[in-house]
Amino acid sequence: MAANSSSAGPIDDVVLLNAFFVKGKRCRVYLHRGVLVWETERRPYKRTCVLLSDVLAVHPVHQNVTDSARPCCGENECKEPLSPAMHLAFTIHYTEVCSKNRLRHRLVTLKHSDPRQVSAWIKTLDGYLKSLSNRPKKLLVFVNPYGGKKRGLQIFKKQMEPLLQIAGVACTMVLTEAPNHAFNMLVSVPNLVQTYDGIACVGGDGTFSEVMNGLVTRTCMDLGVDFKNNPDVEPPHPKVAIGVVPGGSTDTVAYCMHGTNDVQTAVLHIILGGQRGMDLCSLRNNEKLLRYTASVISYGYLGDVMKDSENHRWMGPKRYDYSGFKKFFANRGYEGELKIRQKTFHGHHSDVTKGPKCQIHCHECSLNNDNNHGSNGAKDEWKTVSGKFFMVNCANLSCSCPRSPNGIAPFCHVGNGCADIVLVKHTNLFNNLRLLLRLTSSTKTLYDLPFVEALRAQEFCFTAARGKKTSNWNCDGELVFCADMKVKVHRQLVKIFTNSVESSRRSTFGTAPSSNCWC
Repeated sequence: MAANSSSAGPIDDVVLLNAFFVKGKRCRVYLHRGVLVWETERRPYKRTCVLLSDVLAVHPVHQNVTDSARPCCGENECKEPLSPAMHLAFTIHYTEVCSKNRLRHRLVTLKHSDPRQVSAWIKTLDGYLKSLSNRPKKLLVFVNPYGGKKRGLQIFKKQMEPLLQIAGVACTMVLTEAPNHAFNMLVSVPNLVQTYDGIACVGGDGTFSEVMNGLVTRTCMDLGVDFKNNPDVEPPHPKVAIGVVPGGSTDTVAYCMHGTNDVQTAVLHIILGGQRGMDLCSLRNNEKLLRYTASVISYGYLGDVMKDSENHRWMGPKRYDYSGFKKFFANRGYEGELKIRQKTFHGHHSDVTKGPKCQIHCHECSLNNDNNHGSNGAKDEWKTVSGKFFMVNCANLSCSCPRSPNGIAPFCHVGNGCADIVLVKHTNLFNNLRLLLRLTSSTKTLYDLPFVEALRAQEFCFTAARGKKTSNWNCDGELVFCADMKVKVHRQLVKIFTNSVESSRRSTFGTAPSSNCWC
């Protein structure tokens, strides 16, 4: 069959139709309206379709075309010009959506006896891939070799780098050697935005926090914004997105953004180039900016666990279990007061204890939704809550992970400009056990426990009781040695490389629609 192609224009207007051999079987292959399909011509019939937006790369299969072992393209050893490329096959690398939000790298090789047909397909598909401006061409990758089970460098070498090479993404890898290495490099490397299309990190939540803080700080420096000393100024949005590849102990950010902590899935999200805005919280003590956080900050129990675990780093990730066990039975409570700024819409608060859960195409997080910018009858309302707390949590994400499928705040949204405040009052050990068991449940939440209160806020201030014992804040897995804190949410301050998981992206027709919900 002949190949037909429109002269120029969108890929949706291109039509290609040919017969190719796939794994020795003759197949009808066609491209139309951005969908690539190949199907067998004889029984057993099998049909596979892939969106062009899921194609990673198209590579010709090189071969020798003469007895003198001359290559099919390029130049020979004598630098004599050769005839046009004589490829008789090409390989398409693409992504397939598997169960539990996981993506997998797949490939198919198409063979044909006419090199002109092969050339037409390669030219069309390659031209489309080059037109995708959102896909990163050059990455700066920070690898933490000490996080989690100390597999960061292995993850990069064996799983991330090969996929980047297939997709033609150049990368500069930096192996972090000490705390704040990534932060210091991001604020000092020349021409960061002009040189790189994206920043990626291989590590845990602490590594991501360091990269995110460095990128936001660098953006403020480049634009001359003194956000550190001026709390009334909004920090500018970085132009480059961040890729999150899990390599830590819990990998909460990766799990919440991708719906899984699978490494290959995270790398494929970076290559595909889809982006989603993420809220960040700025933390201040005495009006001084301390840092930005992306997942959760916690005062009380989790702060005590983090402080104690620093004395047992030699234990690896198990130190958190050990310290958690100790502090659970210590059952300390801390007195304090919170002043929380909420939004009301026509006299009603956003209900933090009910769904829907955040999705990739979430209406609540849509920038076209004005509910968080003072319109549609919205107004500020301050609420004061005081007492003795086992934990004070401020969640920017649901904080779900394999150990806690629903997380601390199951209905928290990634980009709606609000954080979910989850207050756990000081109570007895039995209730604390109920709390921990509820965190591991995939069907129940914390909100029906009588000693748990949840609020949704854009800003809050916490003041510890004077003359009483105080704890510290656990901020994205890093310890902040202070009790009084002022927290403000900045809507979708950074962009994260992540793509939707939709039924249309399934690699076979007839698949039942899949939910976009990642929880």
